[in-house]
Amino acid sequence: MGTGNEVTQPRESMHDFYERMCPKLIARASKMCKNQQDAEDAVHDAFAAVLPRWAQYGEYETPEAVVQRAMVQRVRKMQWRRARWLGLVRDAPMPDPSSDPQLSAEAGEVIAALRNLPPRQRTVLVLYAWNGCSTQEIADLLGISDSTVRVHMHKARTSLNLWFGLEGWEADPTGLLPETGLDILSPDVDGDGDETVMAAVRRAGEELERHFEADRTAQERILAALKDTAARQGWSVEGKK
Repeated sequence: MGTGNEVTQPRESMHDFYERMCPKLIARASKMCKNQQDAEDAVHDAFAAVLPRWAQYGEYETPEAVVQRAMVQRVRKMQWRRARWLGLVRDAPMPDPSSDPQLSAEAGEVIAALRNLPPRQRTVLVLYAWNGCSTQEIADLLGISDSTVRVHMHKARTSLNLWFGLEGWEADPTGLLPETGLDILSPDVDGDGDETVMAAVRRAGEELERHFEADRTAQERILAALKDTAARQGWSVEGKK
C-alpha cells in the first residue's frame, strides 16, 4: 500500500504526449490568434509550462487539460498586449499571412471570419464549437461569468452569420463586413444559419488538425524552440516512458 506521497507517473511519455497534442493545439491556437506566429508562440509557451513538471500530472489533473489551459491563457495575454499596442500605435501593420497553412476555400474563409471577431468572442466560439466546452467550462477557463460567455457567443454567431450572408445586410450597421456568399460553405442538412456556421467552424478545425498532423514544419519549429528553452532551464524535452 502506498504512503500517499508518491508522484503518479503519466501513462505516456513526454515525447508521445507532445506528438499527440501538438497538432491539436496548433490548430486551436491558429483559430484563436490573428496570425500563425502568435499561434506557434502560444503553443510553445504552453508546453514549456507543462513539460518541466511532467511527472506531477496524474489521474485528476490531466496534462491535456493543463496544456490547453496554459495555451488559452497565453493567447489571452497576447490578445491583451496586442490590443494595448494597437491602441498606442497608429497605422499599425496587418499580420503577415505568408506563414498561414494552405486550406480549402471554406476553411480559409472561416479562419478569416474568426480573425475578424473581437478576441474574446473568437476564443469563446472556438472553445464552444470546436473543443466542445460547455459555457460554464469556458467561463471557468476565462475567469468570466456564464452569462458573459453567452453574450460573447451570441455576438460571435451574429457576426459570422452576417459575414456569410445568413442574415440580412440591414443588420450590419457598419456596412464594413465583406460580401461573402453562403455558397462558399458546405450545405448543412436541416440546419439553420447558426448551425451551418458552427458546423463550418468545426470542419475548419478538423481540417487544420489534419494539416498540422501531415505537415510537421510547425511542430518541428516549436520542438526546436522547446529544446532551447529546456536547455536554458535545465530540463529535457525527451522525458521517459
